[in-house]
Amino acid sequence: MILAGTLAGAVEVETTFENSNFLIAAPEDGTGKRLWYDYDRFRATAAVREGNWFATAIGDIEHTLGQDYVNSASYRAASLLRSDTPVPTQTGTTHYGEGELYAQLYRLYGGYADGTHRVSLGLQKVSMGVGRLWNPTDLFNPKNPLALEPDEVYGVLALAYTYSLGELSQLTLVAAEREDHSHKYAGRIKGFLRVADVALNVVRADDVTMVGYEVEGEWGESGIALRSEGGWFHDRLLGQSFFQGIAGVDYTFENSLSLTLEWLHSSRSFADAPLLALVSGTPANLVRSGGYGGVAIGYEFDALLYGTFTTIVSAGDGSRFCSPVLSYSLADDATLGAGALLYGGASGSEFGDYEPTWYVNLKITF
Repeated sequence: MILAGTLAGAVEVETTFENSNFLIAAPEDGTGKRLWYDYDRFRATAAVREGNWFATAIGDIEHTLGQDYVNSASYRAASLLRSDTPVPTQTGTTHYGEGELYAQLYRLYGGYADGTHRVSLGLQKVSMGVGRLWNPTDLFNPKNPLALEPDEVYGVLALAYTYSLGELSQLTLVAAEREDHSHKYAGRIKGFLRVADVALNVVRADDVTMVGYEVEGEWGESGIALRSEGGWFHDRLLGQSFFQGIAGVDYTFENSLSLTLEWLHSSRSFADAPLLALVSGTPANLVRSGGYGGVAIGYEFDALLYGTFTTIVSAGDGSRFCSPVLSYSLADDATLGAGALLYGGASGSEFGDYEPTWYVNLKITF
């Protein structure tokens, strides 16, 4: 149910409710057996606008049903992850029967925007980078291309300000407070230089410094989009400095087939140490190979059926990750999907020792 209306004083309010349910068959820790469990997320979104002022609140209720999975080591490890914010965004966990339940504040921010200025304060997503599979320069909300939902990322408690220098250029400043009450700062200046959008990014915190870039443009009038982002990092917790960046190409054919190619390069790999044991200011940038190739394909079979296929290959050992997904539109507000997280490679390689995960999901907006 999507509720929209205008109150007295020209206040516009839009409320959306969404339920995403996943039935998942995941490998049991170290046994080769398969565990079935149900993951459900109910999300409520409220967006308010009055003139140039705006506010958004998004809250979730999440539960996982399946006693064997809830008691597994992999679930316990995942449940320890929290947002890097000075106040908790997730409630304590409530046990019920064979499952667990908790609530989460996903986003809560407000601000002001006009043709020149945009300022926002609160729990929000700070976007950096132009990559589709990887965003190595995003030190605020890094996504995980290997996850079931790569775009589901924690917010940061931040003050963000953007000033439009002209129609095609802007300056952005960000200050975020972290869990330990230290701060992470970022500056970004972006403009159009003849044939491409170009940006310079700087991030500074107690544990990391980054100087990065973004470039995105079209190859003539071919419809082929070219893009790249990268950064020079100094990770003070690791005592390491390195470069990491991506280069990518996008093209959509007339028959609705879309193709994305992306390459991730890192001047430093961390294959010689257990990644979970490393204390780092750039945990999402700790890779086991100096290079990865990624391909993402999307195709609209008809007006109701859409498929995607994503694969990532490690240049270091040739192991691979694949994620095929089929989505069928049951109605304007309901989608049924089925997919898998598949792995391949030699034993001991980056992806070779993982067992596949299969799932079906139903998403309803009401």
